[in-house]
Amino acid sequence: MKNYGVLKGTAVQYKRDNDQDPHSELLMNVEGVSFRIAINVRSSRGPVQNRLIEYLIIHDIKHPIVDRARELPDGWNNLKDGVKDDAAIDYIRSNIFRATDMKPIAHLTPGPNNDLFEHVEDLLQRAIEEDSAVVYAFGERWGPEERKKDEYFEFLPGNGVHLIHMNQGGAGEQNGTFRDGALIIDFPKSGIASALFLKFQNQVWHTDDQDATPIEDAPTVPVVPIPDTGTIDPWPVVPPDSPYRLARIIAAMVNPRNDDPGRESVTILNISDQTLDLTNWKILDQQDKADTISGSIEPGEATVFRLSGSGAQLSNKGGTITLINSQGLKVDGVAYTKAAAKTEGKPIVFL
Repeated sequence: MKNYGVLKGTAVQYKRDNDQDPHSELLMNVEGVSFRIAINVRSSRGPVQNRLIEYLIIHDIKHPIVDRARELPDGWNNLKDGVKDDAAIDYIRSNIFRATDMKPIAHLTPGPNNDLFEHVEDLLQRAIEEDSAVVYAFGERWGPEERKKDEYFEFLPGNGVHLIHMNQGGAGEQNGTFRDGALIIDFPKSGIASALFLKFQNQVWHTDDQDATPIEDAPTVPVVPIPDTGTIDPWPVVPPDSPYRLARIIAAMVNPRNDDPGRESVTILNISDQTLDLTNWKILDQQDKADTISGSIEPGEATVFRLSGSGAQLSNKGGTITLINSQGLKVDGVAYTKAAAKTEGKPIVFL
């Protein structure tokens, strides 16, 4: 990706582009300058039957990335340094949501409220109607194109942001960590932010920490074609043998009373039907500092793991907690904000 970042501005208008590479096109304004945001609603690659997409809309998102984005100035903001920018998004490493939260969907289906065009445009319409709403478009910028009018909204010079989707885990693509696209809309009147996340079905959930390419031998979902006619059966977003189906982080003592080192803890629940052997599993903080854990957890039971103080450290200013297995594959991950960690001696509970 040539130039990753986030555009902060206001929503003005949207149009539906339903050609061979369909998008919801959003017109944004930043201090009198126009930008077009091209939001994929279907893959453009391969036979039509294989152009699958998965999506998630979170209607009340709370994450350090949102807090950091609110601090950015209006306009285009480069996010060159990945996680060090705090606002850069990574679907796997930022722990904004769980992979199992995403749902498969077609971009266009007869009937109301049942396709991606409609879900995306409902969100965009809310942003347009509330005059104080702020839009954050994460992706790759193009322009300004001084002599080329925008093909949908006809403003000059052409400007925009695209790749508003996951940008890793695909074969032969420009993969990268902390380069994923998304759309976050802040509604100040209600104090709520909503977010849209998109992923193509051929992109995988376990990627290399260096170049974000698929990890060999990690569980993957076989490509599932969409039939030429009839309804679309939901495909598995996460394979049955995925580590994501083994355990969850359900609580953490981020801000204990007295000094934090040696008193912070993470609670892990076994959500599988088997005894989990946690030998050489690790708990990581946002900077990838690790505590190695051990022991076992029976199905349906939870165990509290106290951190050593010399490995993973849970910042009171907000951060992430990630659980990986002995093969180095992610099992679960959560994130918390500064506001959630403000009360000393109170654990943060993750649903």
